[in-house]
Amino acid sequence: MESMTMTAGGEFDFIVVGGGSAGCVMAARLSENGRHRVLLLEAGPASDSAREDSPLRDASRLVLSGYNWGYEAHVRGDGERGGRRKPFAYSLGKVLGGSSAINGAVALRAFPSDFAAWERMGCPEWSWDKVLPWFRKMEQDADRADEWHGGDGPLRLRRPATGEIHPLDQAFSVSCQRQGMPYTDDLNLGEDAAVGLVPANVRGQAERMDVYRSYLQPAQGRANLTVETGAEAAGIVFDGRRACGVDAMVGGRRLRYAARRVVLCAGAVGTAALLQRSGIGDPEHLASAGIPLRAALPAVGRNLTDHASLVLWALPKPGVCARGLPWRQVAARACSGYDERVDVQIGLLNNVASETVPSFQERVAYPMLVGGSVMLMRPNAQGAVRVLSGDPAQLPRIDLPLSDDADIARLAGGVRLLWRVLKDPLVSCYLDGVQFWSESMIGNPAVVASAVRNLVNPGWHAAGTVRMGPAADPACAAGEDGAVHGLDGLTVADASLFPTIPSMPTNLTTIMLAERLAAALLDKERA
Repeated sequence: MESMTMTAGGEFDFIVVGGGSAGCVMAARLSENGRHRVLLLEAGPASDSAREDSPLRDASRLVLSGYNWGYEAHVRGDGERGGRRKPFAYSLGKVLGGSSAINGAVALRAFPSDFAAWERMGCPEWSWDKVLPWFRKMEQDADRADEWHGGDGPLRLRRPATGEIHPLDQAFSVSCQRQGMPYTDDLNLGEDAAVGLVPANVRGQAERMDVYRSYLQPAQGRANLTVETGAEAAGIVFDGRRACGVDAMVGGRRLRYAARRVVLCAGAVGTAALLQRSGIGDPEHLASAGIPLRAALPAVGRNLTDHASLVLWALPKPGVCARGLPWRQVAARACSGYDERVDVQIGLLNNVASETVPSFQERVAYPMLVGGSVMLMRPNAQGAVRVLSGDPAQLPRIDLPLSDDADIARLAGGVRLLWRVLKDPLVSCYLDGVQFWSESMIGNPAVVASAVRNLVNPGWHAAGTVRMGPAADPACAAGEDGAVHGLDGLTVADASLFPTIPSMPTNLTTIMLAERLAAALLDKERA
């Protein structure tokens, strides 16, 4: 083993890299029984959510700054139709709580059919009947606790109460029903076309209860749990084929932490990049980056998937919007018309501050906006995460082309559906008009497809870059238990494992996966 410069904490049983949704769950669960020394390394700052005025508490804010990685995603290749596009700011969370601390607190589960797809891709241990108990374990659902929902888990969920529903959101719901989407009182059950109230991990109407506040904060007083913030993992330390520690940059110094097992929870970008910086990945790519090869796993960094999405912005009539109110109360799952599948989610974005939307920052007469969003559930497009060198200060390149023809066609169908909902008199009476789009555009399929191709963006739901599945499958880099193929003592436990992206936003599925893999690691300790 290489000589180590130990920190004051000495050696640990587990090092968890990344304090986002998965990392907060993992550190809390691994330290729960008091028997294991656990270190959590987070590159970002500590959460300031204890402050009443912290933006991390305010789930009505659609976009936050100051708590993010400075990643950029290249959403179009140089040779694609329409020329080059400016890279998209891929603002993933860099703070304890990760993206759960900065997102809209939407708490929607993946579909049973998503897990059936995982089964078909070589992951039979991730069938719906096997994951449902773990969804229930994590949930503290204020509206229902039954065989489908949990009532005493760490993550509190609620739907807007009847008296809290904004009249515009109510109108949007009724308009969706007119377009053939029946009302459901539970968007976390079933997957047929439906419209309903969005469950959110909030207290009151819009106080964000992120995964840090739900899982890690209650555990931070444990003597066996150490949390280091401002600690960016530089590389995994090995003794032969066994991971035995992590090198991290802390306060300008490179420190080495030792452990019996390393658990990567840095997300689909961060986990893939750390593995590559540690010599684990595609040999050709690592050679070009000047990184010595430790394990040839070409799948590392590939299969990057995200929910392609776009927003149709509208100007609200005076008095329609108000600061501090929820930005999303209603959403629908729908069929775009491309085929018979339910393939898009449409939703209303209400009470959005104009200053957070670049195209509207000068519209001083409209300090608030309304948007209609379309999100593609199961995109075909795949990209990649690739480090450019072994230097942890150099951000990886993220390529995520969003130009698959079938994806564009489905999104175009979703735009046409959303346009009909927004132009319904029940909805349009609240608006001064949808911007940048017109009836003549919507009526021209070629124009809609071109506009979608130019406006589509990723949804900040990165997944799939360390795909789990059989070791014999070259497209996979880890087993169903998150163990990295061909190495010992190294587990991945975040959204990078997803064989395919879930049909809904990824946060609840990530928490569920971390819950299950934490239990599996503790079971191994007892064996």
